[in-house]
Amino acid sequence: MMIDILKKIRSHRSFTKKKISMEELEKMLEATRYAASTKNSQKLRYVLINSNELCEKIFPMVKFAGAISWNPTIEEAPTAYILICSENPLTDISEKNLYFDMGIASQNILLIANELGYGGCIIGSYNKPEIEKLIELPKNYISHMLISLGESKDTVSIIEAIDNNLIYSRDSNNHHFVPKLPLSKISLLKK
Repeated sequence: MMIDILKKIRSHRSFTKKKISMEELEKMLEATRYAASTKNSQKLRYVLINSNELCEKIFPMVKFAGAISWNPTIEEAPTAYILICSENPLTDISEKNLYFDMGIASQNILLIANELGYGGCIIGSYNKPEIEKLIELPKNYISHMLISLGESKDTVSIIEAIDNNLIYSRDSNNHHFVPKLPLSKISLLKK
């Protein structure tokens, strides 16, 4: 069932060294073509990265877990990235709507990554100017999000939030725990 797939699409932050091919990245990107977008504007553009050299240079410029003081080691680094970009300046769509579109596109990417046997993490905390310079992003574009990808090495489990504590945690066995509110807490009204 779809709900079981959605429960599997977690943020994975440590990976094996299995290489993701450019063809596999293109399959993930193909999924973005079918994502909804504000006014069907299709403003998002993507940079596909699977070069070992670039992945190694990007890795230290990324913060993988904003709520905890943990980052993967270089041995657990992603073997590919997808950088989500748009033209700069943005026209005919608000930045707020662009981020809505990025959420849908990112979920589509992760669904296909999962189907291909990979995991990933949507990241907003990275050194944007340095990565844009490193990949030689054209001057009339700006990056917004980075998706790290690879064969997952960690285990991620959904747990029930206790006392509304939503801070995720990670143990020494590379097991990541993600608290989720119960349905009764997120359902505001029933009329």
